[in-house]
Amino acid sequence: MVHIDPELLRTAGPSPYRNAYEKGYGWLKFDGALEGEFQVSYTEGHLVRVRLAAYLIIVLFAAFVAIDIFTLPATVWYWTVPIRLGGIIPAFVVLLYVSYRPSLHAYLGRVVYGAAIVAGLGTTAVIGAAYRLGTQIPYEGILLVALFVYLIACLQWWRALAANVVTLVAFVAMEMLYQRDVQARLYQIIFMCAANAVGAYGGYFLEHSARTMFLINKLLNELAELDGLTGLANRRTLNIHLDRIWRQALRDRQAVAIAMIDIDHFKKYNDRYGHAQGDAALRAVAEVIGRHARRPLDITARYGGEEFAVVWFHPAASELPGMAEEMTNAVAALGMVHADSEFGKVTISVGVAVMTPGAGQSNADLLRAADSALYEAKHWGRNRMVVSTIAQNR
Repeated sequence: MVHIDPELLRTAGPSPYRNAYEKGYGWLKFDGALEGEFQVSYTEGHLVRVRLAAYLIIVLFAAFVAIDIFTLPATVWYWTVPIRLGGIIPAFVVLLYVSYRPSLHAYLGRVVYGAAIVAGLGTTAVIGAAYRLGTQIPYEGILLVALFVYLIACLQWWRALAANVVTLVAFVAMEMLYQRDVQARLYQIIFMCAANAVGAYGGYFLEHSARTMFLINKLLNELAELDGLTGLANRRTLNIHLDRIWRQALRDRQAVAIAMIDIDHFKKYNDRYGHAQGDAALRAVAEVIGRHARRPLDITARYGGEEFAVVWFHPAASELPGMAEEMTNAVAALGMVHADSEFGKVTISVGVAVMTPGAGQSNADLLRAADSALYEAKHWGRNRMVVSTIAQNR
């Protein structure tokens, strides 16, 4: 079974992926929206494998049709061939069709589940039809169907289990009705149960590992996007996000605002109190700043060193001074002693710029304006904010 490296968990900040791993998923289900996210990832990740499995089933059952015709009495294949051609193979043709239609991928898991039941019941019907007409045909095919459903069909475990339970019940009923050899009946039922036990055991751990790898990949993606010390977005993530919302703002003719934030006299703080205490101060300030990105398109980031940034999409311009003031007051309220500051505690300066993108303007213009506003806030004594509005080019 796959496990997550404890060091990865220690490095990762709070997230639904970390919470899911720590809570556990022994029942192979995540909470809330995370389960839906996994379902989509699982379906898309196994798409090629599902198609190959469907092609394999179609070829195998087409071969069985030929074998039936050439090896079984006509009175027997008169029943078995239509089951294969009219039931099992079409189910997997439908599966292939759905797999090639992205608009139908949301239903792919159900279609695979349905095809698995059709394959199991169809194979059982083939064996039963032969038994009823006095012909013994190898029952091992039903064992392969069970293992196929658990290990190759890419069905999630609970659905694979349900499909195989349906098939097992039908198989036992068929054996009781048509298998006249009591000893053969007993052995065949035992082998079918054993195949289901082995398949269920292997399938469970396959899906558990798939879920663990899903969480690992998501945690690694988060670490690539986040600053390791503060848990805020890193500068690369900020730049990507800013580019994206800038284009959206240009299309929608909406404003974008950015706040550049600097911890006042942070070098002096580090020199006096040491880097460990400096890191603690950075985390405390980051926690305050992180509370000011409340909407989906807003973001808070560590820009570098003791600098932070907040980006707001479509902000209310009249609220920006109050939001910046709230940040400066909240950091000052932490009461972290700073003997080398004129305020006697850790404070921040904030420069805010807001603009509605126009022709020939870029987010670099917005960043420069925010930097200028930050410089002005420092020039006028620090522990304060300055807001600048940039005119839109027409």
